[in-house]
Formats: sequence, structure tokens, C-alpha cells
Amino acid sequence: MITPVRCRAAVVLLLGGLLLVGCATGPAPTSGTRTGAEPAPQAVAPGTAPSAGQESPPADPVTLPWPASGTAEAAALQAEVDRGSQPWLLDPSEVAIAYAAAAHDWPDAEAYPGPDGTSVDVRNAAGDRLSLSLAQPARHGGDGIWVVTAEH
Repeated sequence: MITPVRCRAAVVLLLGGLLLVGCATGPAPTSGTRTGAEPAPQAVAPGTAPSAGQESPPADPVTLPWPASGTAEAAALQAEVDRGSQPWLLDPSEVAIAYAAAAHDWPDAEAYPGPDGTSVDVRNAAGDRLSLSLAQPARHGGDGIWVVTAEH
């Protein structure tokens, strides 16, 4: 049985793999278009745990909106989801959890959707809280991807 913890761990591993693929293929194109072989835009893995006596490494910046920073990137991600890839992008709570892992190194986050359907509160085990706004840039409804547009 797939538990929420395993699902979140899979998302973190996916993001880590995407980061490694991005490092191997060189910098992302600046034209705003992507091919299926490139990593999701701005997807970054959480930092690695520090050794005893060391400080945590600085986190890579995550740019909003995330994981697509423009119309072309959102359309490319929507096309990937339409082909069956990255289904977690269809769930605003899973997108919020993945954002918390990528932007704040919260691998243990839990999501609490807001009543309006476009906001999600995310909390980690330490009790820290993020309030996120989300939108569907490519298509509205159950088959449209979600992106984080703001952190409050």
C-alpha cells in the first residue's frame, strides 16, 4: 500500500533525479521551451543532511511560479501530464508538499487545502507553516496541472 509518507518520499526522489538530469545535460534553454528529456523547470531537490559539526549547505533558490515559471513551461508540463507523466501535478496538495520539500527542505510536510480550492497550508513536523496560493495556468478542472504562485 502506498502511504502519504511513501508518496512524499517518491516526490522528493523524483525531484532529486530531475536535478541530477539537469546537471548532466547542462543549463536549461532560455527560450522558454522544453523537450520531454529535460527536467521540470525550477525543480530542485532538498539539500543533503550535514555531517556532524557542519552547517547545512545553502538551498538552491526556487522561483515562483513553481514548477513552471511561464506559459510555455506550463503548457509543456501539462502535455507531459496528459501523456501520463508526473500525475502529482494534478493535485494541489501534492504540488504544495513538493514545493515545501524543494524550497524549504521539508521532506516531512503535510498539506491542508483551503476552502477556496486555490490555497494550501503546509506544515512540517517541527510545526513550521507555509501558506501557499496555487493556480491552474494551462487548463482548469480535474485534468489541469497546478503551480504555486505565491508564498504568504
